[in-house]
Amino acid sequence: MFGIKDLFTTINLLGGVVGICFCVDGKPSWAGAAIMLGYLFGDTLDGWVARKLGTQNQFGGEFDTIADHLSHVVAPAAVVYTVYKDVGLLPEPWNRVLGIVLASAIIVSVSIRHARNIVAPIHFKGVWSGLPRSVYGFIAIAYCNATLAPHAPGGWWLGVGVILLGAVLTLTYLPFPSHHLARGMRRAAKIASALAFLATIGIVFVRPDFFFDMLFFFMIGYCMSAWMSLTPDERTAHRAAVADAKARLAVAK
Repeated sequence: MFGIKDLFTTINLLGGVVGICFCVDGKPSWAGAAIMLGYLFGDTLDGWVARKLGTQNQFGGEFDTIADHLSHVVAPAAVVYTVYKDVGLLPEPWNRVLGIVLASAIIVSVSIRHARNIVAPIHFKGVWSGLPRSVYGFIAIAYCNATLAPHAPGGWWLGVGVILLGAVLTLTYLPFPSHHLARGMRRAAKIASALAFLATIGIVFVRPDFFFDMLFFFMIGYCMSAWMSLTPDERTAHRAAVADAKARLAVAK
């Protein structure tokens, strides 16, 4: 069952594993870099390779799901704990407790959402219901490694609010369009997204110390504007799909 496409999924998975190991060594920025490299050279390519080779199968889908959960949920949670246990917001041992709470918020909320979507999936192609786990994980590692984070209004406390709000948004049914949206984005939205992505990658070659700052604003921009690519009819249809899923979930209980 293991094919060429799964090699790229493995790269994504190993990015998370290496990231966790760097957290053990107290290097959250290196961990964030490992996670993002795994995503760029693994997760963004495995689906494309599978489609080009015609090798899409259930094994690949399940393997990709497990890899994403480790690399985009568990590993970012480890980054969050590694940073917040040492930021000095609270007297010891409460810094560590805060780090555990924030890491738990990420893992628990995404795990509940995943289980909920297996029991009562929302059938609406091209749209995630609830904050996507990858977006949530990238927001967490970006803020924790951002150069400007300590200087933002509220500093590290702002990060606490962002991470806890992310857990809430993960458990909602708010629509977040993906790149698989059948209708496709409008040209202006495509251009804006491409420019933001290029700026995030391009800053690595100019000011690499601000990469995570750019990544944070890129992800926040997506969260705040992605819904705009949906038409009123699509929003109505998505609400209907959510209502159907909730009804099936009630029956499953």
